[in-house]
This record gives sequence, C-alpha cells and structure tokens, in this order.
Amino acid sequence: MALEDRVEIPQEAVLAPLVRVMQEACDSHRWALVGGAAIRLLGPPAATPNLEFITTESAAAALAEMLDVPVSWRDGEHLAGQRLHFMRETVPVFVHANPTFHGTYDSLTPLEIPSLWDARRTVQVQGTDVFVTPLEWELLVATVLNAKPRVETLSAHLRAEGSDGLLLTRLMREGHVQPETEEAVWAALEQDSNGS
Repeated sequence: MALEDRVEIPQEAVLAPLVRVMQEACDSHRWALVGGAAIRLLGPPAATPNLEFITTESAAAALAEMLDVPVSWRDGEHLAGQRLHFMRETVPVFVHANPTFHGTYDSLTPLEIPSLWDARRTVQVQGTDVFVTPLEWELLVATVLNAKPRVETLSAHLRAEGSDGLLLTRLMREGHVQPETEEAVWAALEQDSNGS
C-alpha cells in the first residue's frame, strides 16, 4: 500500500526517518507501529497526534541509547510497561517496551501473542517499509480498552473490506481473552449497516 493519494499529516512526514532509526535499533527484535497511525496507514480514518510503537525491552534500550532519551516505567489505567517518549519535529513519539494493555476483563501483552507478529502488515512510506499491526489486532485492543468510537470505525471498515476471522480467533486465543471480550468482538463485526 502506498500513500501517494493521501494528504500528508505531520506524523507521516517524520515516520520514514524515524522507522529507519527503529530498524537499526531493533535489529532482529520485534517492533511495529500501533494505534491510530497504524490504523490510518491501513485505510480507516483515525485521528491521532502521536506515533506509537511496540517492541522488546532490549530494542527500546538500544533506541534510548541511540537517541539519548530516558526509558521510564509507566503503569497507567490502560497501559503498563517501559516507555520512551520524545518529539520528532512537532510529533510526540512513544515507544512501549513489552507493554501490557489493561481492560475491564482482560490484559493483552503483545509480545506474548505469536500470531500478532506473523500478521504484521508492511506499508511503504517514502520508500521505507513500516511494520504495522493488523486491523484485527487494533479491533481487539480497542474492544479490551472499551474504546467505542475506535471499535465502531474499525468494525465498520472490516465489515466493508473483509476481516480475517482465523487471525482474530488466534489473537483472542493466544491473548487468553475472556468470553465477554470475544463476544463483543464478534458482535461488532456482525452488525449490519443499520447497526442491528
């Protein structure tokens, strides 16, 4: 997928150079762009001022050393893990090392879900390959975090364009989600255009 037909936003202007630094720091470690920026690159509208990445603690430590920024531990209401936070031009960048996303019923730790890493998508941005998490993962995370507007946007797009049911099943099984979360994900995808 290319971005030639899109209006460039500030995040996209800094993304390719930043990803080249990520690639060098991460070497053979897993990494991916996540959240609103990843969603937008894959098609659905998603407004976000940030760029957010997930990776391993070792890769984050290497990146922190390269950029001379500190790594700190964060344990918020919805996200826990080591984090780097820095700016690129006017864009806030967050790199989450081995994060855990906390919801009402479930906690998801992406590095412990093998199918997520097998399912990463590659999007070309200014000649640079950017690994992004699939929309099915973003739907699962949005459901766990009870982010209803994002769930509605993602489920509408996946209903219209098609979703990978096998991938969703694997993500939920490997993430050990509760039946309530699984039911909510499938219900969102089964709604018809009238919302029933």
